[in-house]
Amino acid sequence: MSKILNAASAGDYDTLTDLLLETLDGDVSYDEMIDAFSILQNNGEHELATELLDLIITEKESGAEDAFSAFLLKAAVLFRRSEPLRKALLEMLRDDYLMFQPLELFLKLSGLKKENGDVQSSWRAFNLLMKYNKDGYLYHSTFGIGQITRMSRTHATIDFQKASNHDMKLNVVLEFTRPIASSSLAVLSWRNMEEFSSLFNESPSEFLRRLADEPLENPGEICIRDLHTFFSNSAITVGEAWKTLKKTSASTDGFLDLGDRIVLLDENVEFLERAGKIISRKKEPVREKVKQIKALLKSCGDAFSGRLTGLLEKVGSISTPETGSLFELCWILSERGTAETFSGMKYDFLENTSARAERALGEIQSPACRKEYLDLFFSARTERSEKVNLLSGLRRPLWEHAAAFLEESDPELLTECIGDYLSKPAETDRFLWTLTFLATRGDRRDESLGENQTALFLDYLVFSSADTQKRVIRLLTGPLKSELDSYLSSIDSRKLGNYLDSFITSATAQNEGLCLFLGREISRRKSSSIGKAVKKRFWESDTLFSSLNAIEQREADCLRLKQIEIPAAAEAIGEAASHGDLSENAEYAAAIEKRDLLLDKQNRWMKELQMYREYPTDEITTDTVSPGIQIQLQESGGAETVQTVCVVGPLDADPENGRINYMAPLGNALLGKTIGDMVVLPGDDSREWRIVSLEKLDLLNQ
Repeated sequence: MSKILNAASAGDYDTLTDLLLETLDGDVSYDEMIDAFSILQNNGEHELATELLDLIITEKESGAEDAFSAFLLKAAVLFRRSEPLRKALLEMLRDDYLMFQPLELFLKLSGLKKENGDVQSSWRAFNLLMKYNKDGYLYHSTFGIGQITRMSRTHATIDFQKASNHDMKLNVVLEFTRPIASSSLAVLSWRNMEEFSSLFNESPSEFLRRLADEPLENPGEICIRDLHTFFSNSAITVGEAWKTLKKTSASTDGFLDLGDRIVLLDENVEFLERAGKIISRKKEPVREKVKQIKALLKSCGDAFSGRLTGLLEKVGSISTPETGSLFELCWILSERGTAETFSGMKYDFLENTSARAERALGEIQSPACRKEYLDLFFSARTERSEKVNLLSGLRRPLWEHAAAFLEESDPELLTECIGDYLSKPAETDRFLWTLTFLATRGDRRDESLGENQTALFLDYLVFSSADTQKRVIRLLTGPLKSELDSYLSSIDSRKLGNYLDSFITSATAQNEGLCLFLGREISRRKSSSIGKAVKKRFWESDTLFSSLNAIEQREADCLRLKQIEIPAAAEAIGEAASHGDLSENAEYAAAIEKRDLLLDKQNRWMKELQMYREYPTDEITTDTVSPGIQIQLQESGGAETVQTVCVVGPLDADPENGRINYMAPLGNALLGKTIGDMVVLPGDDSREWRIVSLEKLDLLNQ
């Protein structure tokens, strides 16, 4: 990782600013800058990111290199407000689309021409408008498919199927048409009738599926009137096409022939015969046969379900590696596995290895059928290791079902697996599934977790998938609500705030109410005047701590800014102003920008100096991680990997040499920890570290 990205990740924004200023004098790595801006945006430093972006654009805009243009396109996706970016985009687009006459209208409609507008949303709107371009296709409800042959500032000429070379006002085109892809079936029928006819004759099912996605009179419903648009110039008559499509819909999943329109499957007058034909098709995957049988059953209700067992013999004669689909097909035909015939056949399709069983489960579409297959696998005489491997590879709903089944059928195997999962918190989802399973099983609850169970849920929740987060949060805010309330009331405000900060970016945590729980506890603490006051630790105040030497050095740096760098910047402004017209003088604008940046830095440093204090040596002990402490970390799991981290104040921070700002994410994660605590470092959730020793730093005496 480069120095720029290191500084951005560590929260050392002064160093980051200095490095970017140095970079402007040489070759600029625009991709690196985009990465740095992304980090700043994620950390909430929007103003600083925008200031640096504006400075880079002002300095480098005159180069007009391809890399700079690519930089602008990426920046347009990241930034909402930036006048230099908006103006640079306008200039670039006007150069790139010099001969595109509607450009100025599109720029206006998208919002890119609006001063101080939202660049991000305007850029998205502009890209949508640019789909209206010469040779592009569109659809009009009256004139049908058309191709744009000419565009001017105010009008467009469109070659419609029903109105050739039709001239329309551009604003009318944008309002009453919608662009379509050149691969559309409607375009194919107009431009390449031979390929269109070939698709219809050779693959009518695929044709029917694509036809349903076309601009129809009633979306989702195909009627004979719709076909005139596609077959008006074809050798195939509309009547013949309609008959073919009606026939195809009977064997195509998701369609039904209702006489005057095709919306679902056909009425099942010959249901058993049709089901038999579907099963007997030799070149069709069994998975497709399952879909069609299910659709067939859905269309006729339960009228034929009890008579389907006679078709099981046909399934037994199918030779295919799709054992999962065959199992499901038999399960459907035997009334969801209840028929006696199924009891003898089901073992024929059961795999005996975890890899093949997992593949078979992937073929099965019905959740209930998957669960029955799992029960059969875990109750059969399969190798123990294969059962363990399959359980470890299941998704959450199936994992929970399998765990509940093993709880009754093979508790010894389940206990072995649970112990293994709890020892691997880096596999976050499965670790949390196990905790959830134990929390909902009072008789199997792991007492060794004690009060740490809620802490484990909250510590690892942010690293899990949205599905796991939803499951855990509903458990915490439901059956475990009292444990959650007790834990939240017992932790310090800083840790509570850290939890809220980590979950605030999770849509699942917000939608499921976890952020509301955390916010209420924070509000309760702020408003409560009852109960025992909790003494704040010294680093939880608004005061900033660093060594005396570092504070004195910052004071000297402020003096240097005031007496040397800012006067030099003012002199550069005067020199640049002497070069001519200020409105065309890029050097003058850059000099002004640099001076303002230096003034902002001086003001920020002066305000910070009023908040800085020396480390309170009398409050720093080797019992707890605090600013001024050196920490030795050892990787968990018996590994010999050891690293040393020094937690220091902002002015003493030097990430490359192991000195971490206690206000940065890494330092913040360590504060308040004690010897023996386990921590997961930000950005490295694959490993867990144990604090093995704490020492005071020598800089406390400086």
